[in-house]
Amino acid sequence: MSRYVSDAVVDLLQELGVKYLPLNPGASFRGLHDSVVNREDGPEIILCTHEEIAVAAAHAYAKAVGEVGFAVVHDLVGLMHASMAVYDAWCDRTPMVVLGGGGPADAGERRPVDWFHSANTQSALVRPFVKWDDDPITATATLDAIARAYNIAGSAPHGPTYVTMDTSVMEAKYSGADVSVRPPRHNPPFVAADPEIEAAARLLLEATFPVIVAGDVGLDERSTPLLTALMEALGAPGRDERNLSAIPTNHPLSFSGDDWVLDQADIILAVDVHDIRYLLARTTNPPPVLDVSTRSLALRSWANADHVGAPQVTSLVSDPILGLEALLAKIENIREGHGNAGKEKRLEELRARQESLQSERSKTLSDRWDNHPVFIHRLVSEVYEAVKQLPWLLLLRNTRSWTEGIWQFDRAGRYLGHSGGGGMGYGPGALIGGGLAARDRGEFAVGIIGDGDFMYAPGAIWTAVHHRIPMLVVVNNNRTYLNDEEHQAQVARTRGRPVENAPIGVSIDDPAIDFAALARSQGAWGHGPVEDPGELTDVLKQAVEQVHGGAVAVVDVHTAK
Repeated sequence: MSRYVSDAVVDLLQELGVKYLPLNPGASFRGLHDSVVNREDGPEIILCTHEEIAVAAAHAYAKAVGEVGFAVVHDLVGLMHASMAVYDAWCDRTPMVVLGGGGPADAGERRPVDWFHSANTQSALVRPFVKWDDDPITATATLDAIARAYNIAGSAPHGPTYVTMDTSVMEAKYSGADVSVRPPRHNPPFVAADPEIEAAARLLLEATFPVIVAGDVGLDERSTPLLTALMEALGAPGRDERNLSAIPTNHPLSFSGDDWVLDQADIILAVDVHDIRYLLARTTNPPPVLDVSTRSLALRSWANADHVGAPQVTSLVSDPILGLEALLAKIENIREGHGNAGKEKRLEELRARQESLQSERSKTLSDRWDNHPVFIHRLVSEVYEAVKQLPWLLLLRNTRSWTEGIWQFDRAGRYLGHSGGGGMGYGPGALIGGGLAARDRGEFAVGIIGDGDFMYAPGAIWTAVHHRIPMLVVVNNNRTYLNDEEHQAQVARTRGRPVENAPIGVSIDDPAIDFAALARSQGAWGHGPVEDPGELTDVLKQAVEQVHGGAVAVVDVHTAK
């Protein structure tokens, strides 16, 4: 039987351990498609209804499993659809390879449609926000490019890469001697130089109020014992970045979501923090920051993402886990006989603050427990109660309206974080990618998604049902693009204009979207809209039972703005 270059690509993908290829089908990579579906041991195609869903699925899957994700897109038009999702992955520093059909490079082989579906350098579309890209035009160059893209994406600092696969090359015959498959290995992680680590350790020990902030290490369960040991050694409060979770919720030094500790800080240890500018903006008098990450190595001039530029930030360029290990060991070595300024007094103050926070959160939840529409904090509480005894993986959660202290996180790696770039439409694809990882590991996949985000790509529900990816999806349906409504209200107040006009051009109502019916139309179990908070417990119990039976369950809940 004849062999083709696309068969050799599948050989390489197998060697790289690629399990899934999210894609929306396209003629530009029909050769690869044929090679995949005719191999019993090849990667599984995850059929998506939009390229943005496919790339977001690869993005979330990569974060869930800690490996390089793969997605395939159709030439120029598919890459244009996918570009927002690629940018999200770039901002989120996620290891991912996007393969795009393209060409043919030989103009004599182009069909009429190929002329406006191809470009001399197709990769230029995403070059400003990928780590590396290539447009190879030979078989060997294509295989080498894919292998290199995999290696670069998976080496710190992580990020997406892109490779164009020329249609004619992929469909050409080859003999085994024509192409070599050489799976690469990622570059090893590294740690900051010892003198820098020692200086940082002494600064933290000498501080009167050190604070530890955990960022993207929230995806790596190894980080939790290191962070808590460091917090306890220093007597320092720790908090997670706004959309990640590494520090156990019930730890006595856990202050996630509390800006008060940032205001008290005279130094902040930021461990792989996504947005240091945002972090410092939460303080009235920004303190010095020790940044343990590799983010300074990944800057691009096109986007402003990760351009910290603040004079009070000192970078300890290091793999975050290795940096934490080295920093903890150094502190343990030098803290004997080294005063930890005001530690006991600080701990007493923190205990009082923790009691106050817990009391305030309980009162807020109690006072609004029976509100109609459903209070968002009650929604979070009810969903957590429904899944807390299960090995849950939280795929998505509210961004602006999330309140810490309700959902109890015990370690890192149980929540996949947000899009990275703040791009609407990430959520539906993330449900697929995270759900795949949860299914393979025997975990219970659950996500809370906003109605606006859901409507960018509702076809993701069909993909989840089609590929038997069980999950519980709760729609936080406040019937508006709430972030924008709040912005319009702020402008109206500033200008002395009617605040009641703020929802115009923002509200997702009249008609209200029936998300349960939308889910049922794609083969999922759907219930709602739930408007009475008293119904939530029973409805969520039914939904969990459906997921246990292998279903995709969608619960539409009307929440207050």
